[in-house]
Amino acid sequence: MARLNTPVDITVFLDEQGYSVTTEDSILIIQDEDGLNMFAVVDETQIEFMVNLCSVSDLDTSKLEEIYGKILDQNTEILPTCFGVDSSDSDDAHIVLVDSLATENMDANELLLALDSLAVNVVTAHELLLPYLKQK
Repeated sequence: MARLNTPVDITVFLDEQGYSVTTEDSILIIQDEDGLNMFAVVDETQIEFMVNLCSVSDLDTSKLEEIYGKILDQNTEILPTCFGVDSSDSDDAHIVLVDSLATENMDANELLLALDSLAVNVVTAHELLLPYLKQK
């Protein structure tokens, strides 16, 4: 099996496994068979994954302390994935799931397990966040 330590290697492998992979601004957009988009950045040492769950502004902001407490507590249950807040857009922070793997000796099973773990944990995350979403 070829090494999985470059964006090209990872893209080719995931395409062979039935994932749809596109690249935008050096970010891999990995879509599984259920349509879940997972974003990945690969550098010399690791691959970092992120799944966008919702904007903080989509949540009941009067309950943010409670929400953050619940997602921090949930971080102990959904290992190796964890919740985070992506504040790269200071006007629109997002609740995300993140994971990372070292690429030096990453094998196919590790990569597939990380993607499966993210997908499973999205379900858990949605169940946790759903009661706090603003009614539109």
